[in-house]
Amino acid sequence: MIDLWPLLLPAAAWSGWWMANRSKPKDDPTFYNRLSREYVVGLNYLLNEQADKAVDVFIKLLEVDSDTVETHLALGSLFRRRGEVDRAIRIHQNLIARPQLSILQRKESLMALGQDYMSAGLFDRAERIFLEVVELGGSKETSSLHGLLAIYQQEKAWEKALDVIKKLEISTGTSFHNQAAHYYCEMANQALKTNAIDKAAYCIKQAISVDNQSVRASLMNASLEMKEGRFKQAIRSLKRIPQQDADFLTEIIEPLVICHKELNTMDECVKYLEETLENNPRASVIFVIAEYLRHQKNMDAAIDFVADNLSKHPSIRGLNQLIYWHLESAHGKVRDKLQMLYDITSKFLDNKPVYRCVHCGFGGKHLHWHCPSCKNWGRMKPVHGLEGY
Repeated sequence: MIDLWPLLLPAAAWSGWWMANRSKPKDDPTFYNRLSREYVVGLNYLLNEQADKAVDVFIKLLEVDSDTVETHLALGSLFRRRGEVDRAIRIHQNLIARPQLSILQRKESLMALGQDYMSAGLFDRAERIFLEVVELGGSKETSSLHGLLAIYQQEKAWEKALDVIKKLEISTGTSFHNQAAHYYCEMANQALKTNAIDKAAYCIKQAISVDNQSVRASLMNASLEMKEGRFKQAIRSLKRIPQQDADFLTEIIEPLVICHKELNTMDECVKYLEETLENNPRASVIFVIAEYLRHQKNMDAAIDFVADNLSKHPSIRGLNQLIYWHLESAHGKVRDKLQMLYDITSKFLDNKPVYRCVHCGFGGKHLHWHCPSCKNWGRMKPVHGLEGY
Protein backbone atom coordinates (compact mmCIF):
# COMPACT_ATOMS: atom_id res chain seq x y z
CA MET A 1 0.00 0.00 0.00
CA ILE A 2 2.97 2.37 0.65
CA ASP A 3 3.51 3.00 -3.07
CA LEU A 4 -0.15 3.98 -3.51
CA TRP A 5 -0.31 7.02 -1.24
CA PRO A 6 1.75 9.38 -3.46
CA LEU A 7 -0.95 8.89 -6.08
CA LEU A 8 -3.88 9.27 -3.72
CA LEU A 9 -2.80 12.29 -1.75
CA PRO A 10 -2.60 14.89 -4.53
CA ALA A 11 -6.26 14.25 -5.39
CA ALA A 12 -7.28 14.41 -1.75
CA ALA A 13 -5.13 17.46 -1.10
CA TRP A 14 -6.49 19.43 -4.02
CA SER A 15 -10.09 18.64 -3.18
CA GLY A 16 -9.52 19.41 0.48
CA TRP A 17 -7.91 22.74 -0.38
CA TRP A 18 -10.71 23.61 -2.78
CA MET A 19 -13.39 22.75 -0.28
CA ALA A 20 -11.60 24.72 2.41
CA ASN A 21 -11.47 27.85 0.29
CA ARG A 22 -15.01 27.37 -0.95
CA SER A 23 -16.74 26.63 2.31
CA LYS A 24 -14.56 28.26 5.01
CA PRO A 25 -16.79 30.19 7.45
CA LYS A 26 -15.83 33.82 7.58
CA ASP A 27 -15.82 33.94 11.38
CA ASP A 28 -14.12 30.55 12.06
CA PRO A 29 -10.33 30.99 12.45
CA THR A 30 -9.89 27.33 13.47
CA PHE A 31 -11.36 25.92 10.23
CA TYR A 32 -8.03 25.41 8.42
CA ASN A 33 -6.46 23.82 11.49
CA ARG A 34 -9.23 21.22 11.74
CA LEU A 35 -8.99 20.46 8.02
CA SER A 36 -5.21 20.15 8.27
CA ARG A 37 -5.48 17.74 11.21
CA GLU A 38 -7.87 15.49 9.27
CA TYR A 39 -5.56 15.51 6.28
CA VAL A 40 -2.54 14.58 8.45
CA VAL A 41 -4.52 11.78 10.08
CA GLY A 42 -5.35 10.37 6.62
CA LEU A 43 -1.73 10.64 5.56
CA ASN A 44 -0.60 8.88 8.73
CA TYR A 45 -2.98 5.97 8.08
CA LEU A 46 -1.63 5.57 4.57
CA LEU A 47 1.97 5.65 5.75
CA ASN A 48 1.16 2.95 8.28
CA GLU A 49 -0.62 0.87 5.60
CA GLN A 50 -4.01 1.30 7.27
CA ALA A 51 -5.84 1.94 4.02
CA ASP A 52 -9.34 1.26 5.38
CA LYS A 53 -9.01 3.99 8.00
CA ALA A 54 -7.46 6.28 5.39
CA VAL A 55 -10.46 5.77 3.12
CA ASP A 56 -12.78 6.72 5.99
CA VAL A 57 -10.84 9.93 6.57
CA PHE A 58 -10.71 10.94 2.93
CA ILE A 59 -14.39 10.18 2.39
CA LYS A 60 -15.11 12.54 5.27
CA LEU A 61 -12.54 15.02 4.01
CA LEU A 62 -13.90 15.03 0.48
CA GLU A 63 -17.43 16.07 1.38
CA VAL A 64 -19.34 15.23 -1.73
CA ASP A 65 -20.87 17.92 -3.88
CA SER A 66 -21.01 18.51 -7.63
CA ASP A 67 -17.38 19.66 -7.68
CA THR A 68 -15.74 16.74 -5.86
CA VAL A 69 -17.48 13.78 -7.52
CA GLU A 70 -14.70 13.40 -10.08
CA THR A 71 -12.12 13.21 -7.28
CA HIS A 72 -14.09 10.44 -5.59
CA LEU A 73 -14.43 8.56 -8.87
CA ALA A 74 -10.70 8.86 -9.56
CA LEU A 75 -9.84 7.71 -6.04
CA GLY A 76 -12.13 4.68 -6.28
CA SER A 77 -10.91 3.73 -9.75
CA LEU A 78 -7.33 3.96 -8.53
CA PHE A 79 -8.06 1.51 -5.73
CA ARG A 80 -9.74 -0.85 -8.21
CA ARG A 81 -6.78 -0.79 -10.60
CA ARG A 82 -4.55 -1.61 -7.65
CA GLY A 83 -6.67 -4.67 -6.90
CA GLU A 84 -8.13 -3.18 -3.70
CA VAL A 85 -11.70 -3.65 -4.86
CA ASP A 86 -13.34 -3.56 -1.42
CA ARG A 87 -12.10 -0.02 -0.89
CA ALA A 88 -13.18 1.05 -4.36
CA ILE A 89 -16.66 -0.31 -3.63
CA ARG A 90 -16.88 1.66 -0.37
CA ILE A 91 -15.95 4.89 -2.08
CA HIS A 92 -18.36 4.43 -4.98
CA GLN A 93 -21.19 3.30 -2.68
CA ASN A 94 -20.60 6.45 -0.64
CA LEU A 95 -21.02 8.48 -3.81
CA ILE A 96 -24.25 6.81 -4.89
CA ALA A 97 -25.78 7.34 -1.45
CA ARG A 98 -25.56 11.13 -1.89
CA PRO A 99 -28.87 12.67 -3.04
CA GLN A 100 -27.28 15.79 -4.53
CA LEU A 101 -25.73 13.99 -7.52
CA SER A 102 -26.84 15.02 -10.99
CA ILE A 103 -28.25 12.30 -13.28
CA LEU A 104 -24.96 12.11 -15.21
CA GLN A 105 -22.92 11.91 -12.00
CA ARG A 106 -25.17 9.13 -10.71
CA LYS A 107 -24.69 7.19 -13.95
CA GLU A 108 -20.91 7.61 -13.74
CA SER A 109 -20.92 6.48 -10.11
CA LEU A 110 -23.10 3.46 -10.90
CA MET A 111 -20.84 2.49 -13.81
CA ALA A 112 -17.79 2.71 -11.53
CA LEU A 113 -19.50 0.54 -8.91
CA GLY A 114 -20.53 -1.96 -11.59
CA GLN A 115 -16.90 -2.21 -12.70
CA ASP A 116 -15.87 -2.76 -9.07
CA TYR A 117 -18.30 -5.67 -8.80
CA MET A 118 -17.03 -7.08 -12.10
CA SER A 119 -13.46 -6.96 -10.80
CA ALA A 120 -14.58 -8.73 -7.63
CA GLY A 121 -16.38 -11.44 -9.62
CA LEU A 122 -19.76 -10.38 -8.20
CA PHE A 123 -21.53 -10.65 -11.53
CA ASP A 124 -25.08 -10.71 -10.16
CA ARG A 125 -24.53 -7.35 -8.43
CA ALA A 126 -22.77 -5.90 -11.47
CA GLU A 127 -25.67 -7.03 -13.66
CA ARG A 128 -28.20 -5.22 -11.46
CA ILE A 129 -26.12 -2.04 -11.56
CA PHE A 130 -25.69 -2.10 -15.36
CA LEU A 131 -29.40 -2.81 -15.86
CA GLU A 132 -30.20 0.25 -13.74
CA VAL A 133 -27.94 2.40 -15.93
CA VAL A 134 -29.61 1.03 -19.07
CA GLU A 135 -33.00 2.00 -17.66
CA LEU A 136 -31.71 5.52 -17.04
CA GLY A 137 -30.72 5.69 -20.72
CA GLY A 138 -28.60 8.42 -22.24
CA SER A 139 -24.85 8.77 -22.43
CA LYS A 140 -23.81 5.74 -20.35
CA GLU A 141 -26.25 3.25 -21.90
CA THR A 142 -23.75 1.85 -24.41
CA SER A 143 -21.06 1.35 -21.76
CA SER A 144 -23.51 -0.44 -19.49
CA LEU A 145 -24.66 -2.69 -22.35
CA HIS A 146 -21.04 -3.66 -22.98
CA GLY A 147 -20.75 -4.43 -19.27
CA LEU A 148 -23.81 -6.68 -19.45
CA LEU A 149 -22.41 -8.39 -22.54
CA ALA A 150 -19.17 -9.17 -20.70
CA ILE A 151 -21.17 -10.70 -17.83
CA TYR A 152 -23.37 -12.85 -20.06
CA GLN A 153 -20.37 -14.08 -22.02
CA GLN A 154 -18.63 -15.01 -18.78
CA GLU A 155 -21.73 -16.84 -17.56
CA LYS A 156 -22.44 -18.37 -21.00
CA ALA A 157 -25.93 -16.86 -20.93
CA TRP A 158 -26.09 -16.66 -24.72
CA GLU A 159 -29.78 -15.81 -25.11
CA LYS A 160 -29.35 -12.80 -22.83
CA ALA A 161 -26.21 -11.86 -24.76
CA LEU A 162 -28.20 -11.93 -28.01
CA ASP A 163 -30.79 -9.58 -26.49
CA VAL A 164 -28.03 -7.17 -25.45
CA ILE A 165 -26.50 -7.27 -28.94
CA LYS A 166 -29.81 -6.17 -30.47
CA LYS A 167 -29.88 -3.18 -28.11
CA LEU A 168 -26.24 -2.38 -28.88
CA GLU A 169 -26.96 -2.37 -32.61
CA ILE A 170 -29.70 0.21 -31.99
CA SER A 171 -27.53 2.21 -29.56
CA THR A 172 -24.39 2.30 -31.71
CA GLY A 173 -25.67 1.81 -35.26
CA THR A 174 -23.06 -0.94 -35.63
CA SER A 175 -23.70 -4.49 -36.82
CA PHE A 176 -22.81 -7.32 -34.44
CA HIS A 177 -23.76 -10.12 -36.87
CA ASN A 178 -20.41 -11.92 -36.54
CA GLN A 179 -20.69 -11.98 -32.75
CA ALA A 180 -24.34 -13.04 -32.89
CA ALA A 181 -23.43 -16.01 -35.11
CA HIS A 182 -20.88 -17.15 -32.53
CA TYR A 183 -23.49 -16.93 -29.77
CA TYR A 184 -25.83 -19.16 -31.76
CA CYS A 185 -22.94 -21.58 -32.31
CA GLU A 186 -22.29 -21.60 -28.56
CA MET A 187 -25.96 -22.41 -28.01
CA ALA A 188 -25.67 -25.22 -30.56
CA ASN A 189 -22.70 -26.63 -28.64
CA GLN A 190 -24.71 -26.58 -25.43
CA ALA A 191 -27.54 -28.42 -27.18
CA LEU A 192 -25.18 -31.06 -28.58
CA LYS A 193 -23.86 -31.80 -25.10
CA THR A 194 -27.35 -32.91 -24.11
CA ASN A 195 -27.91 -34.65 -27.47
CA ALA A 196 -30.61 -32.13 -28.40
CA ILE A 197 -29.91 -32.50 -32.12
CA ASP A 198 -32.97 -30.58 -33.36
CA LYS A 199 -32.17 -27.58 -31.17
CA ALA A 200 -28.52 -27.67 -32.28
CA ALA A 201 -29.59 -27.75 -35.93
CA TYR A 202 -31.92 -24.79 -35.34
CA CYS A 203 -29.18 -22.74 -33.66
CA ILE A 204 -26.72 -23.48 -36.48
CA LYS A 205 -29.34 -22.42 -39.01
CA GLN A 206 -29.84 -19.17 -37.08
CA ALA A 207 -26.08 -18.58 -37.03
CA ILE A 208 -25.93 -18.92 -40.81
CA SER A 209 -28.96 -16.65 -41.23
CA VAL A 210 -27.38 -13.79 -39.24
CA ASP A 211 -23.94 -14.27 -40.83
CA ASN A 212 -23.74 -16.28 -44.05
CA GLN A 213 -19.95 -15.90 -43.95
CA SER A 214 -19.63 -17.70 -40.62
CA VAL A 215 -16.92 -20.35 -40.97
CA ARG A 216 -17.75 -21.73 -37.56
CA ALA A 217 -21.40 -22.27 -38.47
CA SER A 218 -20.42 -24.04 -41.69
CA LEU A 219 -18.02 -26.32 -39.81
CA MET A 220 -20.66 -27.13 -37.21
CA ASN A 221 -23.26 -27.76 -39.90
CA ALA A 222 -20.89 -30.17 -41.67
CA SER A 223 -20.15 -31.93 -38.39
CA LEU A 224 -23.86 -32.34 -37.69
CA GLU A 225 -24.50 -33.69 -41.20
CA MET A 226 -21.69 -36.21 -40.72
CA LYS A 227 -23.14 -37.25 -37.37
CA GLU A 228 -26.43 -37.97 -39.14
CA GLY A 229 -24.68 -39.85 -41.97
CA ARG A 230 -25.42 -37.20 -44.61
CA PHE A 231 -21.94 -37.06 -46.09
CA LYS A 232 -22.81 -35.37 -49.40
CA GLN A 233 -24.49 -32.52 -47.53
CA ALA A 234 -21.48 -32.31 -45.22
CA ILE A 235 -19.14 -32.00 -48.22
CA ARG A 236 -21.22 -29.11 -49.56
CA SER A 237 -20.92 -27.31 -46.23
CA LEU A 238 -17.18 -27.93 -46.07
CA LYS A 239 -16.57 -26.66 -49.59
CA ARG A 240 -18.27 -23.35 -48.69
CA ILE A 241 -15.59 -22.60 -46.11
CA PRO A 242 -12.64 -21.70 -48.40
CA GLN A 243 -14.99 -19.23 -50.12
CA GLN A 244 -15.96 -17.73 -46.76
CA ASP A 245 -12.36 -17.47 -45.52
CA ALA A 246 -9.49 -19.20 -47.33
CA ASP A 247 -7.40 -19.09 -44.14
CA PHE A 248 -9.58 -21.91 -42.77
CA LEU A 249 -8.94 -24.30 -45.67
CA THR A 250 -6.83 -26.48 -43.38
CA GLU A 251 -9.83 -27.02 -41.08
CA ILE A 252 -11.83 -28.82 -43.76
CA ILE A 253 -9.16 -31.33 -44.83
CA GLU A 254 -9.73 -34.06 -42.24
CA PRO A 255 -13.56 -34.07 -42.32
CA LEU A 256 -13.52 -33.80 -46.12
CA VAL A 257 -11.33 -36.90 -46.41
CA ILE A 258 -13.56 -38.79 -43.95
CA CYS A 259 -16.68 -37.95 -45.98
CA HIS A 260 -15.15 -38.99 -49.29
CA LYS A 261 -13.84 -42.24 -47.81
CA GLU A 262 -17.34 -43.00 -46.53
CA LEU A 263 -18.68 -42.38 -50.03
CA ASN A 264 -15.73 -44.17 -51.68
CA THR A 265 -14.98 -41.06 -53.76
CA MET A 266 -11.37 -40.26 -52.85
CA ASP A 267 -10.54 -39.60 -56.51
CA GLU A 268 -13.01 -36.72 -56.44
CA CYS A 269 -11.53 -35.46 -53.16
CA VAL A 270 -7.97 -35.44 -54.51
CA LYS A 271 -9.07 -33.66 -57.68
CA TYR A 272 -10.71 -30.94 -55.58
CA LEU A 273 -7.62 -30.58 -53.40
CA GLU A 274 -5.31 -30.37 -56.42
CA GLU A 275 -7.42 -27.52 -57.80
CA THR A 276 -7.42 -25.82 -54.40
CA LEU A 277 -3.65 -26.21 -54.03
CA GLU A 278 -2.98 -23.93 -57.00
CA ASN A 279 -4.23 -20.84 -55.17
CA ASN A 280 -3.91 -21.98 -51.56
CA PRO A 281 -0.69 -23.94 -50.99
CA ARG A 282 -1.03 -25.66 -47.62
CA ALA A 283 1.10 -28.40 -46.11
CA SER A 284 -1.97 -30.34 -44.97
CA VAL A 285 -3.35 -30.39 -48.54
CA ILE A 286 0.00 -31.58 -49.87
CA PHE A 287 0.10 -34.40 -47.30
CA VAL A 288 -3.34 -35.74 -48.28
CA ILE A 289 -2.47 -35.80 -51.97
CA ALA A 290 0.94 -37.35 -51.23
CA GLU A 291 -0.64 -40.06 -49.07
CA TYR A 292 -3.07 -40.82 -51.89
CA LEU A 293 -0.16 -41.14 -54.34
CA ARG A 294 1.66 -43.43 -51.91
CA HIS A 295 -1.27 -45.84 -51.88
CA GLN A 296 -2.16 -45.54 -55.56
CA LYS A 297 1.42 -45.63 -56.86
CA ASN A 298 4.40 -45.88 -54.52
CA MET A 299 6.45 -44.04 -51.89
CA ASP A 300 8.73 -42.46 -54.49
CA ALA A 301 5.76 -40.77 -56.16
CA ALA A 302 4.64 -39.36 -52.80
CA ILE A 303 8.15 -38.14 -51.92
CA ASP A 304 8.61 -36.52 -55.33
CA PHE A 305 5.28 -34.72 -55.01
CA VAL A 306 6.12 -33.33 -51.56
CA ALA A 307 9.65 -32.34 -52.59
CA ASP A 308 8.38 -30.57 -55.71
CA ASN A 309 5.85 -28.56 -53.70
CA LEU A 310 8.39 -27.78 -50.97
CA SER A 311 10.66 -26.17 -53.54
CA LYS A 312 7.78 -23.85 -54.53
CA HIS A 313 6.29 -23.33 -51.08
CA PRO A 314 8.78 -24.02 -48.25
CA SER A 315 7.26 -25.61 -45.16
CA ILE A 316 8.94 -26.98 -42.05
CA ARG A 317 6.04 -29.40 -41.57
CA GLY A 318 6.50 -30.56 -45.15
CA LEU A 319 10.22 -31.02 -44.56
CA ASN A 320 9.51 -32.93 -41.35
CA GLN A 321 7.18 -35.31 -43.23
CA LEU A 322 9.71 -35.76 -46.03
CA ILE A 323 12.44 -36.70 -43.56
CA TYR A 324 10.07 -39.16 -41.87
CA TRP A 325 9.37 -40.94 -45.14
CA HIS A 326 13.08 -41.10 -46.02
CA LEU A 327 13.75 -42.68 -42.62
CA GLU A 328 11.75 -45.74 -43.64
CA SER A 329 14.33 -46.75 -46.24
CA ALA A 330 17.52 -45.30 -44.68
CA HIS A 331 20.23 -47.30 -42.92
CA GLY A 332 23.39 -46.80 -40.88
CA LYS A 333 24.87 -43.32 -40.48
CA VAL A 334 22.51 -41.82 -43.02
CA ARG A 335 19.56 -42.97 -40.94
CA ASP A 336 21.14 -41.60 -37.76
CA LYS A 337 21.56 -38.17 -39.33
CA LEU A 338 18.05 -38.19 -40.74
CA GLN A 339 16.73 -39.17 -37.32
CA MET A 340 18.57 -36.23 -35.78
CA LEU A 341 17.07 -33.85 -38.36
CA TYR A 342 13.63 -35.32 -37.80
CA ASP A 343 13.93 -34.89 -34.02
CA ILE A 344 15.09 -31.28 -34.43
CA THR A 345 12.26 -30.29 -36.77
CA SER A 346 9.70 -32.13 -34.62
CA LYS A 347 10.89 -30.36 -31.48
CA PHE A 348 10.83 -27.03 -33.28
CA LEU A 349 7.24 -27.59 -34.42
CA ASP A 350 6.14 -28.78 -30.97
CA ASN A 351 6.93 -25.32 -29.62
CA LYS A 352 5.09 -23.45 -32.36
CA PRO A 353 1.43 -22.41 -32.24
CA VAL A 354 -0.96 -23.94 -34.74
CA TYR A 355 -3.39 -21.02 -34.39
CA ARG A 356 -2.82 -17.32 -33.82
CA CYS A 357 -5.11 -14.39 -33.10
CA VAL A 358 -4.80 -11.84 -35.91
CA HIS A 359 -5.87 -9.09 -33.49
CA CYS A 360 -3.57 -9.53 -30.47
CA GLY A 361 -1.08 -12.22 -31.55
CA PHE A 362 -2.10 -14.83 -28.97
CA GLY A 363 -1.03 -18.29 -30.15
CA GLY A 364 -2.02 -21.81 -29.19
CA LYS A 365 -2.39 -25.42 -30.24
CA HIS A 366 -6.18 -25.29 -30.26
CA LEU A 367 -8.67 -23.13 -32.13
CA HIS A 368 -10.43 -20.74 -29.75
CA TRP A 369 -13.34 -18.98 -31.40
CA HIS A 370 -13.27 -16.52 -28.49
CA CYS A 371 -9.67 -15.36 -28.06
CA PRO A 372 -8.58 -16.00 -24.44
CA SER A 373 -6.35 -12.93 -24.56
CA CYS A 374 -8.14 -10.05 -26.31
CA LYS A 375 -11.65 -11.57 -26.01
CA ASN A 376 -12.47 -10.93 -29.66
CA TRP A 377 -14.65 -13.41 -31.54
CA GLY A 378 -13.46 -15.24 -34.65
CA ARG A 379 -10.02 -13.65 -34.79
CA MET A 380 -7.96 -16.78 -34.20
CA LYS A 381 -6.91 -18.44 -37.44
CA PRO A 382 -4.66 -21.31 -38.54
CA VAL A 383 -0.99 -20.40 -38.94
CA HIS A 384 0.22 -20.62 -42.55
CA GLY A 385 3.52 -20.21 -44.31
CA LEU A 386 6.84 -21.69 -43.25
CA GLU A 387 5.66 -22.91 -39.84
CA GLY A 388 2.01 -23.56 -40.67
CA TYR A 389 -0.16 -26.37 -41.90
